[in-house]
Amino acid sequence: MQSIAPADVDLRPHDVQIRAVGPEYVADAVVILREAAQWLATLGVPVWSEYDLRKTDLPSHSAAGCLILGFAGAEPAACMLLQRTDPIYWPRAVEGSALYLHKLAVRRAYAGRGWGPRMITWAKAEARRRQIRRLRLDTFADSWLAQYYVMHGFRVMSQTVHSENGRQMCRMECWLSRK
Repeated sequence: MQSIAPADVDLRPHDVQIRAVGPEYVADAVVILREAAQWLATLGVPVWSEYDLRKTDLPSHSAAGCLILGFAGAEPAACMLLQRTDPIYWPRAVEGSALYLHKLAVRRAYAGRGWGPRMITWAKAEARRRQIRRLRLDTFADSWLAQYYVMHGFRVMSQTVHSENGRQMCRMECWLSRK
């Protein structure tokens, strides 16, 4: 069942909800991720292959409270993972010193309607709620995605080569105030 909100309908604040979800929403997250991956690939940014999405253990992430969905009314509009560790890109980080944002994606029907910034703002607020002062992520260094995250308060900490695909990646971090 798929219903898409018309693009010309503005969402009121009470129509927007972002929350951690359980395994019953994994299929919705996969749809969002696949749709975003296909769109990004058409722009020359192959972020997640079908293999990448299969090996991502979304049921485990959802059971651990790490799968976050944004809802426009009752419709899933965006998703992300918000994790306590990232052993691949931040293997020496002290557990609890940061939250790690992964797989931020927005359904195309909701593109350009503020879902990316909403999800990032929610992740920052969640880190503050947990008394964590850093939000971290990794993204392709050779794409416009890094600049997108810079516009949302992140800075490049370092660059590294992805072990599986050989692409240049940048590790990014946003320091959070205590607000």
